[in-house]
Amino acid sequence: MTLDLLDLLRLGWTFLWLSFLAIGGGLAVIPEMQRQVVGRFAWVTAQEFVDGYTLSQLTPGPNMLIAVFVGYRAHGVPGALVAGAAMFLPASVLAALVQRRWSTLRGHPWAGAVERALVPVGLGLMAAGVFTLARAAVHGWATAALATAATVLLAAFALPPIVVVLAGGLVGWLAGL
Repeated sequence: MTLDLLDLLRLGWTFLWLSFLAIGGGLAVIPEMQRQVVGRFAWVTAQEFVDGYTLSQLTPGPNMLIAVFVGYRAHGVPGALVAGAAMFLPASVLAALVQRRWSTLRGHPWAGAVERALVPVGLGLMAAGVFTLARAAVHGWATAALATAATVLLAAFALPPIVVVLAGGLVGWLAGL
């Protein structure tokens, strides 16, 4: 893994603009992130992407820590720092600036319209993220059954997602998936 400055800049730019697509949460940006980091730049493989996303779910903090994982796989510690800063810093600054003014703007009719308009956009982007991850992770009847069981458990019971992820990982490991 050699440090290619141009590719490191490309990594930073990619995560910078991806950070602004995360409407409704990090899952919303997953399809485009996978397209960029797997398909376009080949910083990680499709399986590494799914594994990295799974690991980011297990860690405390945002699931977009996958950006740090991808950066690390691409360029080690410098890549992790660049990708993490590019993914979190600009959107955080923008959110802080908007939040400072939102209480005064919230009363305007257009503000309510913007909030209502972003709900279906966010839901659609999150559904696309679930589809992208499922397409990469479900590759047979056994993984489909495991994914279905996890979905049913999460929907039917108030289980912490980490419990379902760890249980699914254990079952998958024991089954050799």
